Amino acid sequence: MGRTGRAVATALALAAAIGSCGCSFLIPSRADVVREEVAPALGSSDLVQEGVLTVAFDTASAPEGITDADGTVTGYYADVAAALAQRLGLKVSYVDATSSSQVLESGQADIYLGASTSDEDESIAVFGDCLEDSSALFAKTDEGQTLSVDDLASMTVGVQGSSAAQDSLNKAGVVGQQSTYMNVNECFEALSSGEVDCVACDATSGGYLARAYEGVSFAGTLDAVNVLGIAASEGSSTLIDEVNGALEDMADDGTLDAIHATWFGTLPVSLSDHMLTGITVESTGPDDATGDGGDTGIMLLDGIDINELGA
Repeated sequence: MGRTGRAVATALALAAAIGSCGCSFLIPSRADVVREEVAPALGSSDLVQEGVLTVAFDTASAPEGITDADGTVTGYYADVAAALAQRLGLKVSYVDATSSSQVLESGQADIYLGASTSDEDESIAVFGDCLEDSSALFAKTDEGQTLSVDDLASMTVGVQGSSAAQDSLNKAGVVGQQSTYMNVNECFEALSSGEVDCVACDATSGGYLARAYEGVSFAGTLDAVNVLGIAASEGSSTLIDEVNGALEDMADDGTLDAIHATWFGTLPVSLSDHMLTGITVESTGPDDATGDGGDTGIMLLDGIDINELGA
């Protein structure tokens, strides 16, 4: 049975089980979920380690990658990697890396998550769409409401000093009062207390933090969107085909959306149609898009089980 067929069969079985209970809607814990055994889609000649999908990403760039005090790796990319491995009938292993060339050319990993087209060369291929990011605004607005440049003229914007988000504000010609802070967490505390009217920061960091603040939601992007994909060695065509197929299945059946919502709340999966009204961005490729690489790391949220995806 193919990947799509297995996903449909699982969905139908779940629907039948729900329909037969006739009473309360109970979601089993992860420990209670019996996973379907999937025959490995890739052999030893396709992988760094037989039976294991070895996935590299920056494990210290929250919330995409997080390494706990005990060395446990979590984060958005960790969950995407685990889901890809499960689809392919493989176990998963994580490797810390800040660039694709760092691990792919040396044979330390099968794939790298978070790659842009600038990573692509004669030895590395980049494919898929596993995450979109940009500088963005967050405010106490109705969910789905996008602000405009004119709105910002009468608002105070909290932003980390000397960050990519601040650069995006200035490049867009936003006229208004800026209050600078040491990090994004301080910006959100200022928004919560009413010290500022909105926060400019990296979209994924903002989506992650906004979950802890009632009434705070995404209010639009400030710059071109950076589409982040998967990198693999150019010659590994079977690996690329299988991983890309699994990623497409995850997008089609809602798995990727569910993982995205777990880490980034109501932040839209696709940011391309959410530019603030009044901002004009020159057409660029992902290489030139502004992210928040200049921001310092965010502090993780306390009291939230960010690893529990449910059934």
